[in-house]
Amino acid sequence: MRQVRAEETRNALLLAAAQIFDRDGYEGTTLATVSDRAAVSKGALSFHFSSKSALADAVQYVSCERSRAELKALDDPGVPALRALGGMVRGLAERLATDPLTRAGLRLARERGAASGPAMDCRLAWRAVLRQAVLRARKEGSLRPGAGVESVVDLALALALHQEAVPADRDRETWLTDAWELLLPALASPAFSDPLTPTSP
Repeated sequence: MRQVRAEETRNALLLAAAQIFDRDGYEGTTLATVSDRAAVSKGALSFHFSSKSALADAVQYVSCERSRAELKALDDPGVPALRALGGMVRGLAERLATDPLTRAGLRLARERGAASGPAMDCRLAWRAVLRQAVLRARKEGSLRPGAGVESVVDLALALALHQEAVPADRDRETWLTDAWELLLPALASPAFSDPLTPTSP
C-alpha cells in the first residue's frame, strides 16, 4: 500500500510539473509551485526529486517514452507505410494539442538544450519512429524514387509540430488529413495508382 501511494504521489508530481513547465518554462517554474499544484508537501517532493533539474529530467524522460510508444503503435504494418505515416502525423499533433506532458517534454528539451539522445529529447525519439515508417515505404515501393528519407521525415514532423498553421475555424484532424492527402501524390511512387494500394500486376 505504501508503495502504491508513493507511485501515486510521484505521478501527481510529474503531472503537476508538466503543467507548470508547459505554461511557465524551466526558468519560470519553482518547486513550491509544483508542490502546490500537486497538493503535495515540499518534503514529499524532495523525497522523489532532489532538485528542479531532476524533476525536469523525469518529465522529459517520461514524455519521450510515452509519446514514442504511442507514435510507434500507430505504425500499423498492415497499412501502407505512407498512409500509416499520415496517421502518425495526426496522432502526434493530437497528443501535442491535448497532453501537457508531451508539450512540457518538448519545451524543456528546447530550453535546456543539454539533453542528448532520444530518451531525453522527444524530437529525436519521434524522428526515429517516423524514419522507420518512411524506410518501410521505401522497402515496399510506395515511396517515390529519389525522395530523401530525411526530407520526408522532416516534412512529417514539421506538419505535426506546427499547430499554429491550422486555421482557428478548422478541425485540426480534418485539416491535417486534407494536408496529407495533398502531399501524398508528391511522395508516392508512380507505380502506385493510389498511395493506398499497389496497382494490380
